[in-house]
Amino acid sequence: MWLGLHWIDWIVLCSYLIGILAIGLWSYRQVHDMDDFFMGGRRFGKVFMMFFAFGSGTSSEQAVSVAAGSFRVGLAGIWYQFLWLWATPFYWILAPVFRRLRALTTSDFFEARYDRSTALLYSILGICMSIVFMAAALFFGARMVEGMTGGEFRTQYAIAAMVIMFVLYGMAGGLGAAVVTDFVQGILTVIFSFLLLPFALYYAAQVTGAANGFVALHQGVPGRSGEALLSLTLTQELATKMGQEPITWFYVIMLSINALVAIVCQPHIMGVCGAGKTEFEGRFGFTAGNFLKRLCTIAWTFTGLSCVIIYLTPGSPFISQEQYEALTSDPLAMKSFADMVFGVAAHDILPRIAPGLIGLLFAALLAAIMSSCDAQMVVASGLFTENIYKRYLNRNASERHYLWVGRFAGLTIVALSLLVMSQFSDAIQVLNTYVNAIPAFIGLAFWFGIIWRGYTPAAVWASTLTTLTVWYLTQTHAPSAVLQSLGDGPFWQENIDYLPSRFRNWLWGVMPYTQYGGRTSIPWQYVLYLSSGATVGILVSLITRRPSPEKLDHFYRLIRTPIRPGEEVASPCTLPENPLPMETGKLIRLPGIEIPRPSRVGLIGFLVAWAMVGGILWLTQALASLGS
Repeated sequence: MWLGLHWIDWIVLCSYLIGILAIGLWSYRQVHDMDDFFMGGRRFGKVFMMFFAFGSGTSSEQAVSVAAGSFRVGLAGIWYQFLWLWATPFYWILAPVFRRLRALTTSDFFEARYDRSTALLYSILGICMSIVFMAAALFFGARMVEGMTGGEFRTQYAIAAMVIMFVLYGMAGGLGAAVVTDFVQGILTVIFSFLLLPFALYYAAQVTGAANGFVALHQGVPGRSGEALLSLTLTQELATKMGQEPITWFYVIMLSINALVAIVCQPHIMGVCGAGKTEFEGRFGFTAGNFLKRLCTIAWTFTGLSCVIIYLTPGSPFISQEQYEALTSDPLAMKSFADMVFGVAAHDILPRIAPGLIGLLFAALLAAIMSSCDAQMVVASGLFTENIYKRYLNRNASERHYLWVGRFAGLTIVALSLLVMSQFSDAIQVLNTYVNAIPAFIGLAFWFGIIWRGYTPAAVWASTLTTLTVWYLTQTHAPSAVLQSLGDGPFWQENIDYLPSRFRNWLWGVMPYTQYGGRTSIPWQYVLYLSSGATVGILVSLITRRPSPEKLDHFYRLIRTPIRPGEEVASPCTLPENPLPMETGKLIRLPGIEIPRPSRVGLIGFLVAWAMVGGILWLTQALASLGS
């Protein structure tokens, strides 16, 4: 053993690292211009696009957050990732829009639809998103490594190894390297997701003496019955005990709406949909890759549930009595342990099965992290190079010059993510506070932009800043605290008693959404900032100037003109010389509303995707009912 790993584990791990670095560096030969570096030459087929969508959108912090959430709150923890489930069918509809834009970055969309100022706004926000996403992936990957090796492998070593790897091949091969390596790493991520589950269920049964792991889940542990553990909602009583907010159906609905608003402006989505040969590759890859991720989410959830039985059953051989008492009496100890529980379970269980399994899981963990970080690094460097440096700092340089600017911009962005990483401490808090919220700030402008001609550049700025401000206020100050501070003023003190008693009590209450740790609850926070941003955006649009009719006509023609295989465009968001005929017809015949009539392929795929949503929910419930 060395640094917590068997020598066979080291062989497996080193083989992976050498192989993935070789594949990534090989992609350097495929990079000749900006389109190759930032969009992979748009040469990939359905399978590669599926694994790219899966790999770039799946990272360690998601497995950590779901396993941690399930360990802390039960099956309801699945919603920390299933919040995207309801949005997945819309990916089939959205992917052609991204591909038809013929863009390099999402910032190009904002310039084509609005103006340069909104493109700059998105570029800044998009770079911030990528920095946060990378920071979250690296931090919680390091926490998992710490758990997998019993704390012997220093997290600094793991972070350094991951950063060096994806920076090297990402700087060399750009998005093409990310797509190729994500094919291999996507397979390893699936292994990472499912490798531990059967053994965790087996040892859950061994700890309790149950017939199988699912029976053990239904038996529960002291203080947490099987019924509470396997409920898709989290009651007020149990939530208070766990120091969490209740997960109600309102909670789930608002998380899902926010997810649909936010997904369109995550920086890597343009590459996920745009790197394929045609729009169908984008449709299939974006949708199928994310359904694969939903299946992995089920595995993460039931691994976390099994860990509840393994570590919180009195007398379990996997935990000392002292640790058990600390976990069951100290919410902070429970939270810290939950963030490492996936890795701790791997460290405790896999060596009992066979040497080398920890090394395989370690390699798969690194794959999950690097498959997200490489894509985020490339798209963030693209936002800087294409939409800030090339536009405002140096307009007339060569393609080679811009390629090297993009490479070193990516290196700087990774360095910033390492600084941000030091601010994180809680997987669930990071997921809800940053990862799910930041893209929604400007996501409203994207949705309004594709369905309504009347949305203006001024409205983009107004709605984005409003959403950001309301998010900040509800993140740092509960409305009750704001009202309490107002209560210190003479005007407030003199007039509060004149308000109707029911309204006054509601204010001082201030609704059920301010009772969780002195801050606004998550679903009500989403209600507040999304409704405020949408309202302000619509009102500002009604009183400010639209882009020119010619600009709007070009934009809507662009997103309705199908991709011709092998077509070439002179610059982002332009049509080729001989485009295919534009699709005509609107679903809603109202002036200014631009919702196109769906094609047969679009409608059938959309309905099939909803059937798959139903199937995944049925599978989750069916697994939860096994052993009852």
